[in-house]
Amino acid sequence: MPSDSLSPEERQQYDLVYHATKNAVWDVFGTAVYLLFLVFGGFLVLFGFVLPALGALSRTGGTPVVLGVGAVGLILLVAIGYRIVRLLQ
Repeated sequence: MPSDSLSPEERQQYDLVYHATKNAVWDVFGTAVYLLFLVFGGFLVLFGFVLPALGALSRTGGTPVVLGVGAVGLILLVAIGYRIVRLLQ
């Protein structure tokens, strides 16, 4: 291993750079996975709650259950959108 023949100062610098690089790679990977999770969750809320509620609302004229499901879906969609925007800043 190249780090075996290093002086103590060089070894400390090597360890510092190694751990910083490893942490940076995992931060990028973790952020990408979290972003994909949020996008998938947003589509799931959109196609599972909001659009079906809008369709039922247009057919039935607005029962309280349909309005509640649509409102919950919109709140979740806004929260997910806010987290995505904050993550990308």
